Amino acid sequence: MYLFSKINRSSVLGALAVVSMGAAAEAATIEVTVTNTQAPGGLYFTPLLGIFHDGNYDTFNFGANGTSAGVTAIAEGGDVSVERAAADADSAVNRTEVLTSPGGFPGAPVFDPSEAQTFTFDLDETEDLYFTFLSMIIPSNDLFVGNADPRAYKLFDANGDFTGLSDIRVYGSDVWDNGTEANDNQGAAFNAAGGTSTVTDEGVTRTNGNLDFLLGENTAAGTTISSVPGAGGLIATISFNQVAPVPLPAALPLLLAGLGGLGAVRRRRRG
Repeated sequence: MYLFSKINRSSVLGALAVVSMGAAAEAATIEVTVTNTQAPGGLYFTPLLGIFHDGNYDTFNFGANGTSAGVTAIAEGGDVSVERAAADADSAVNRTEVLTSPGGFPGAPVFDPSEAQTFTFDLDETEDLYFTFLSMIIPSNDLFVGNADPRAYKLFDANGDFTGLSDIRVYGSDVWDNGTEANDNQGAAFNAAGGTSTVTDEGVTRTNGNLDFLLGENTAAGTTISSVPGAGGLIATISFNQVAPVPLPAALPLLLAGLGGLGAVRRRRRG
């Protein structure tokens, strides 16, 4: 009878210890909300590639030869697969996520004007230190948004505490031109104009909010772009919020103490 009780008590204590340790080591739960702040008739953007890394994953740079094949695939067609594969193979990257908006175009989960989606991730406070994002502007030839500075958006500090990162606000002045296709709206992905794109080799530049050439273009959703943001016009926001961890049951410390006391009593009786 005592042997059974001893084994049972050890099993319970071991299980509770694992639960307690698991709770202590639990990753930080972060909500990421992506919002297309454009009004109806405004610009769209493709699913975001979100990259969580240690601060050393550089996606692109200003100037000639500034982007990789992966970033070009995003800028020209919204295809995240190439850059995602490169990121997943890089030791600086801990995880990648594709943030989509199921509403989107028919069959394409892009972010329509005024759409928002919230995603919940359990992040590692020691490895998911920084956030990088990339997305194509629709219906352009090769315009995209993203952060060239890999350490622009820090999620966790040296103690593993969430930094309370402020909203990332993407303005017209933040739009990049990949410089690989002419901005003539011909052959552009998600643009109903059709035609064939003109290949260029101009390197990465900023548009500085000069997006008027997209006015009047018809999208794959059957809509017409009737407004575009200027340099100070907001295109999107990406916000972060830490979800409070679920506390351990209030009775758990008492249960652990009680089981410990029970063991002490049994040891005295045995002695």
